[in-house]
Formats: sequence, C-alpha cells, structure tokens
Amino acid sequence: MEKYIGFLKSFWQCLVSVGHNDHEDEKYKKYIRFTNVIAVLTAISVFIYIPFSLLRGYYVLGILQGVDIICVLSVLWFNHFGYHKLARHTYIFVINSFVLINSCFIGYESRVQDFFYIAYIVPFLLFSVKDYKNIIVGVLISIVIFNIYQVIYPHFVQYNLDINTQYVISNINLWMKFVLFGVAIYILSYYNFTTETELALTNKKLEEQAEELKRSNNDLEQFAAIISHDLKAPVRNVSSFMTLLIRRYGGALEPDALNFIELSKNSTDRMARQIDDLLAYSKLGRDLPATGIVDVNILIETIRVELGEKIRDKNAAIIVDRHLPILRNVHSSMVHHILQNLIANGVKFNTNERPEVRINCIEAIDKYVFCIRDNGIGIDGAFQDKLFQMFKRLHTDSEFEGTGIGLAVCKKIVEYYGGIIWLESKKGEGTCFYFSLPKTNVGYSQVFSSKYIARKSYPLLATS
Repeated sequence: MEKYIGFLKSFWQCLVSVGHNDHEDEKYKKYIRFTNVIAVLTAISVFIYIPFSLLRGYYVLGILQGVDIICVLSVLWFNHFGYHKLARHTYIFVINSFVLINSCFIGYESRVQDFFYIAYIVPFLLFSVKDYKNIIVGVLISIVIFNIYQVIYPHFVQYNLDINTQYVISNINLWMKFVLFGVAIYILSYYNFTTETELALTNKKLEEQAEELKRSNNDLEQFAAIISHDLKAPVRNVSSFMTLLIRRYGGALEPDALNFIELSKNSTDRMARQIDDLLAYSKLGRDLPATGIVDVNILIETIRVELGEKIRDKNAAIIVDRHLPILRNVHSSMVHHILQNLIANGVKFNTNERPEVRINCIEAIDKYVFCIRDNGIGIDGAFQDKLFQMFKRLHTDSEFEGTGIGLAVCKKIVEYYGGIIWLESKKGEGTCFYFSLPKTNVGYSQVFSSKYIARKSYPLLATS
C-alpha cells in the first residue's frame, strides 16, 4: 500500500513539475505548477463523466469529453517545451470552449454553464498580478465565450438531453464544484506554503551572508589599516635615507648613480601615495560624521586656494559659469574630494598655454547634474570605459604624476549618494566630466539606484 501511495505521489509530482527549469525564478515556476495542477485536475474531473455518458448511451458526448481531456493535457505538452504563456492561454480557451459545447448540448438544467464562473477566475490563478495584460486577455476570452453561449443556446435546446438526465448531471456537477474548489484551494495553499518556506530559508541565508560580509569587511578594514601602517613606515624610511644620501654624498657620486637614487626615491614616494590612497578608498563610506548642508560655491573657493600653486604655475583659470546649488544631506569632505579631483585633473592633464576648467550645474526634477569641463589633452574613446577602474592610468609618471585611484574614489562617492558619473571627451579637444547627486539623499544608493538616473548629454552644461 505504501509503495502504491509512493508511486502515486511520484507520478503526481512528475505531472505538476512538467516544464520546470532550475534557472527560472521560483515565483515564475509557481505559475507553471499551478497551470499543470489545474490542467490535471480538470482532466480527472472530465474523465469521471465519461463512464456516465457511455452507460447512458451518449457516445458522442463521451467522445467529446475524451477530446477535451486530450486538449487539456496538451497544456502539459506546451509547458514541457517551454511555451508557458501559450499553455495558460490554451487552457483558458479549451476550458471555456468545453463548457460552451457541453452547456449547449446537455441542457440548461444540468448547470454546466456555472463552470463559466470558475473559468472566469482561472486567469487570476495562472498569471501574476503584474502580468495584467494576460489576465485581461484571459478574462475577455471567458466573457466572449459566455456571451456566445447566451446567444446560441436557444438553437441547441432541441438537442438537449432529457430533463431527468440533466438533473442527475446537475447533482454530479454540484459535488464536482465542491471537490474541485476544495482540492484547488488545498493545492494552491500547499504551494504557497512551500514558496513561503523556501523564501524564508532564502532570507535566512541572505541574513547570514550579510553578517558574514559585515564581519569580513571589518576584518579587511583592520587588515588594510595594519598593512598600510606597516608598509608606510619602511617606505618612508627608504625615501628619507635616499634624500639624505643625495644631500650628503650627491657631489661625490657619478651622474648615473645619482640618477638611480633619484628614480628610487620617486618610486618610494609614489608607493607611499598609493598606500595612502588605497587606505582612503577602503575607508570610504565608513565612520562618517553626520550629513549636513554644503554650499558648493564655498567648496570651489576653498579648492581654488588649495590648488593655488598649481594654478599659478600653469597660468590656469577656474571658471564658474553660474551660481552653484546648496546640497543637503551630504558630507562636505566627500563632495570636496570629487570636485577637487576633477578640477585638479583638468589643470594637470592640460598642455595649453592657458588651461581652463569650467564648472557648471543644471537642476533636474530630482537631482543636480554637475559638469567639470576642461580644454586639456582629452581622452581617447577606447579608454574611457576603463578610466574609473582602480590603477587604470593612461600616462606614465614621467608625463603626468598620479596613482590611478582618484577617479575610482570619485565614482565610489557618487554612487554612495545614489548618483552616477560619466564623461564625454575627444582626444585633443578637452574633457567634460558629468556627475549627478540626488536632491534628497534619504537612504542613499539603496533608494536612488543609478539605473533610474539617465546617462545623457547636457549641452547647456558643456557650453562655456
């Protein structure tokens, strides 16, 4: 007996799992199961009527019921080959057509037409609420076929079964409705319970992974601090010793030896800067003070003072084309870092006699879009996508100094606030860096996902 029950369970699971794909979303698979379940239940229900039809001598009716079973089970065939939406619409059409034909030939007193109300509900079970277009199509199919029934039924009264047989079928239909509704509700509840259980397990795993990630990040932060401290000391010692060596014995050394020492000192200085930048990048977004109001105009004046020596050396000009906004719920130091880095790059990567960096901003509905435009050397289109990656440099130290981390830090800060950063440039024609910051940074990047902020050109910003 147990073996027989086990076989039935396995067979049932095989039927309702037809068309499953492990790579599909669990919610989507749920509707495939619902379609299979309802199709199998319908086929079983129709099969029960066949012996009754044959014993009463209604052979045509029995054949029609057999055809209906084949049509209903075709839903499993469609699901098996991946035509999931076609399978659902096929079921909806077949079940409505079956109710139409049987209602017309059996007779009104059999109450077969009541199954139109069940068929009307089916689209809501087979499709997600978000998939409202398919639900509407399924409902319209039921409504149209029900109206066809009302129009054509009077022409079939002469072919109806005798009244006593209709009453017998009506009683069978009454019990069938109870059974179908009961079994359907149980199965749908069971699969909903299964889905909720799987979802709860998934959420638990995600929580555990989040805790593990948090612990790992803390360990990495401590590791970065320790490593940077342990590395900076010897690197700076080497640089100091090289400086002393040049001062004390520079006159006694050959030019080649002096050049080698100078190159070694430059390398150690660059390594020290890289360690500092890496540590800053790893700490970005952690242990920040409270957010506040930041006047971008004041930040620009501060940056002018900080870059004063470089600006004077290169005879550069920092130009603000229009009054800049006051930002809310941001960190002054982080916005300062973005602007300083982009402005400094505009001055540094510039071979004009009078380098210019123009700063502009446009106010959109939910964000500010800034533009930092220079008349510098420009960037080849082949390298623009890689520019925001760590250590991606397009020039050697002998051409332009730097560590290749600055733009990666800018990108991380902008995305922290829920914005995006991008650039437009042509080699030899200057570069325009754009970045957006939401007006209200509630929840930061978790709320203002970058996919909702369109990356596009802003001509007004790029003009001088």
